[in-house]
Amino acid sequence: MDERTRQALDRMCAPRGMAIVGGVGGIGSFGYNIVLSHILYGFQGGLYPVSSKGGYIAGRKVYQNLDTIPGPVDLASIAVPAEAVPDILRACLKKNIPGVQIHTSGFAEAGDDRGKALQQELEKISKSGIRIIGPNCFGIHCPKGGITLLPGFDYSKKPGQVSLISQSGGIANDFAHEAQLSGINLSKVISYGNGCDMDACALVEYLAGDADTEFIAGYIEGTADGRSFFEKIKEASSVKPVVIWKGGLTPLGSRATMSHTGSLGGEARMWKSALEQAGALGVEGLDEIIDTLTALVYLKNKGNRIALAGGGGAIGVFSSDLAYRWGLEIPPFSKKTQKRLRQLFPTPGNSVLNPLDTGTPALPLEILTPMIETILEKESFDILVAIMLIHPLEIVFPTFMKKAGIDAPPPGSYLESLLETFVRLKKKTGKDIVMVIQNRARLKENMEAESVVRSIRDQYQEAGIPVFMEPERALRGIRNAFRLTARRPS
Repeated sequence: MDERTRQALDRMCAPRGMAIVGGVGGIGSFGYNIVLSHILYGFQGGLYPVSSKGGYIAGRKVYQNLDTIPGPVDLASIAVPAEAVPDILRACLKKNIPGVQIHTSGFAEAGDDRGKALQQELEKISKSGIRIIGPNCFGIHCPKGGITLLPGFDYSKKPGQVSLISQSGGIANDFAHEAQLSGINLSKVISYGNGCDMDACALVEYLAGDADTEFIAGYIEGTADGRSFFEKIKEASSVKPVVIWKGGLTPLGSRATMSHTGSLGGEARMWKSALEQAGALGVEGLDEIIDTLTALVYLKNKGNRIALAGGGGAIGVFSSDLAYRWGLEIPPFSKKTQKRLRQLFPTPGNSVLNPLDTGTPALPLEILTPMIETILEKESFDILVAIMLIHPLEIVFPTFMKKAGIDAPPPGSYLESLLETFVRLKKKTGKDIVMVIQNRARLKENMEAESVVRSIRDQYQEAGIPVFMEPERALRGIRNAFRLTARRPS
């Protein structure tokens, strides 16, 4: 990527000023929502709504054209009708604005000659030296630059090391929210829609050289130049882990991508093989992207040797089956460790092999703590996966005791106390710990359980311990992180 293009994208992600052109006339319009989102998100640069009608919106002056804006503008956000976009682009060129994001639809994705011709005109104008994200997109989210895509006013403001490119604005939005729930801080999220100028190839190349991005993810519906795309993926994956969700891998899905972003999809077998050869990891669905990135971000020992601990024999059996299918090892504990565990917990019916079956989801901490300590200090593995269940009784029983005037620990206090143990042992042994918290208290009268889970999840993640909602998702994330680490050159 030439230095001029890279500098333009850098300025677009951290603009000194941002012009919002079109759709600023009323509440609910695209431009108005962009202005409001950036006010709420706390953008510190100049925010300049533009409309020939002038006036004010949300307390901000509306400028009648780009020429009347008093300060520097590094990004223009365009939401005018499709036919008017080329003239706005030319005006941006005249004002020396390095780049734009075009939210307007009605271009190649419309499937008609008019839309295709309009998009070709945008491509021609871009060659004059202006970078384009879009059209038909939600735009750029960059916490470090203080900007957000629509409607990301509630995204995290804490910069991180994970970046996503997405042809779908909806996926970009959902990803930013899910990442926040998983404790993943973001560098950039770029919804690029039709990608008439800055397409998947260009954006992957940009992120590969971006010092603020350590992990690259993507939702791709199609690309005009498959060979170039995989070359860029190969170059990027040689320096950073790359995770790609390819949409439109079935005849029906491929047909849907044509009407969504005007992209040509492909067959699943070809894409999976090509991504693997390029050193990237192909995944299916938003959950798998999040699970994989969670493991990549949190886990330092990205090996495949797992210790499992938790109440419920069937959970251990199920997790062991998954681990076997996915190439993860669950080495049995040594005879010496098994003897020590049996001394600590001699109850019949439990297992002290690996998985460790404690028989109950809430074994007293004075018993569980030395058992976990023994495993972490005496056994050779990479990651401890602790599985904890929240049942209705754990919510109802303390509430009932409180109503009866009996002292009872608040729901979630057990897991809060366990966190202190995990943090201490993680630091002491250098091993990674993954927490699985399954909420089985799902009846409407158990709604308090959800708030407990969310609070506990945040505490664990702030302490550097990732939390998954299901054992399958935890093991899948670990597997994917291991695969990516194993295939990358050392």
